[in-house]
Amino acid sequence: MSQSSAKRPLTVLQKSTKKRVTVRLKNEVEYKGKMDNVDSYMNLIMTDAEEIQGDKVIANYGRVIVRGNNVLFIKIENEL
Repeated sequence: MSQSSAKRPLTVLQKSTKKRVTVRLKNEVEYKGKMDNVDSYMNLIMTDAEEIQGDKVIANYGRVIVRGNNVLFIKIENEL
């Protein structure tokens, strides 16, 4: 795979702002919401965020700021 065709995770994230994402933290807390912004440290600002446990919504937040070093993974939701 050539360097030009390789997708860099940070570039993919930056192009996915304003999309819905699921973010799992290292402490197993999970948030779903719209990713408003992301920086080079993968710190996220999310709006309309919900805290998820299993399949249940346990809290709703207007805005959540997630520190990048707490993130286990970020899943960009597919748009139908």
